[in-house]
Amino acid sequence: MLAVVPMRESHGMVCKPRAKDDLPNLSEDGDIILGGVFSAHLDVIHDVPSFVVSPSDVYCESFDISSFRLIQTMIFAIEEINRSETLLPNITLGYEIYDDCSTTAIASKAALALVNGEQELTEYPECKGSSNVAAIIGCDISTSSIAAARTVGSFGIPMVRVSYFSTCSCLSDKQEYPTFFRTIPSDKYQSKLLAELVKTFGWNWIGTVRSNTEYGNFGMRTFVEEAKKNGVCIAYSESFYRTDPAEKISKIVQVIKEATTKVVVGFLHGGDMRVLIKEILRQNVTGVQWIGSEGWVTKDIFSLEEEGRFLVGAIGPATRRTEIAGLRDYLLKIHPSRFPESIFVKKFWETLFSCSLTTGDATETRSSAFQERPCAGNEHLDGLENAYLPAPMDGSSYHVYKAVYAVAHALHDMLSCEEGNGPFMNNTCARIFSFEPWQVGKYFVLFQINRIDFIKRLNVYCSIPIGNLFHGFLFTTNFIWKGAIFPSENERKAWQQGKPVPK
Repeated sequence: MLAVVPMRESHGMVCKPRAKDDLPNLSEDGDIILGGVFSAHLDVIHDVPSFVVSPSDVYCESFDISSFRLIQTMIFAIEEINRSETLLPNITLGYEIYDDCSTTAIASKAALALVNGEQELTEYPECKGSSNVAAIIGCDISTSSIAAARTVGSFGIPMVRVSYFSTCSCLSDKQEYPTFFRTIPSDKYQSKLLAELVKTFGWNWIGTVRSNTEYGNFGMRTFVEEAKKNGVCIAYSESFYRTDPAEKISKIVQVIKEATTKVVVGFLHGGDMRVLIKEILRQNVTGVQWIGSEGWVTKDIFSLEEEGRFLVGAIGPATRRTEIAGLRDYLLKIHPSRFPESIFVKKFWETLFSCSLTTGDATETRSSAFQERPCAGNEHLDGLENAYLPAPMDGSSYHVYKAVYAVAHALHDMLSCEEGNGPFMNNTCARIFSFEPWQVGKYFVLFQINRIDFIKRLNVYCSIPIGNLFHGFLFTTNFIWKGAIFPSENERKAWQQGKPVPK
């Protein structure tokens, strides 16, 4: 956490941060800045603290190319808005984007860095920085969104946060999270859908495994409530977090292995499922039919061996696939030669092509030593189809795109305000170049109510079909069916209750 302490200088008392943030980030200056928090890495390595010297810089690993696509989508949307002659004319949006490495601690640190601004010295006694960040796009993980909200909120900073992937139903509580919005439906609907899915397939004896986080606990609680209404019995219910002792995770896999049911519902974050599947691989537990939440079933984070041997036939909901005009061409233009200073582009390229851009510089990151070969220089993105360039584009990019435009429209309404007709005391307006975070929130709520209203609608309606699921056909555009040909209705009718889907 960033702290400031008063210090004496020749001109009086000032405040100085105890330490600079050491988080990797992307930034571009502008009249107004949009903050971003993404999970560009799946894991973080923590050095054991000595309590003698300052902790070393954060080192993150397991670069996630799908999250890198989301980062580029945010930048694409900002550049598109900056070219618009009708939305925020004569205003240039910039960005400050941080990587939270899929951890709540770094997400909180990133949120504080965004609301504090970059000034090293501020006037005492207020110790009040002057950040020009209008809103934060993020976080990815529900637990990180909760941690960031509580951290920033404890300082009384009502910064608008618009998440593209935090689905925990707990975040719908406006008393606790008054400035949190999202462009993806709450897990309330996903949990009900999973219960309907289990019922439709005739699986009435199942096991459950969940992440021991708000995302997993709230989501699984709603699923179990709905499943029991449908006469489904729960053989076992296990929970864990990725940092739990290996012995605990081993015991969970042993439970799965010895259970009489081979149908398992996993309400898990991708990072937790990665840990679980590695133990499943070690114990060679096959023949399990997985029903997964979108937190992992839509992620391209498993090895070919893991997915081919243990996850073929896994099924779960996915957000509607949506192509954004111009985005695919924009993504194809990303190349290390265009962004030679970007550590994100460098890691993306090395991860995608399994090569190294290392030039012998002693400051290279630890990951470079594990690259097998140097990049040849003739790698290109054309023709690839992967998590960075899926065909068609998955819905996560569109959620980021909508989030950026939601903030832009709120700012545009602020810019268009006429004195005497404003939403604040005495019908005044906010000033576009000297506004307070809470004023953005006011315009954001007005935009939500009076204009597109998409965020509120997404918390009421869900594009994933529930009522007539499997009646004649299944909406394959809204489901993930890992590594298997989608079954016909006759095949589904032939499946036995409580048994896995034939692989």
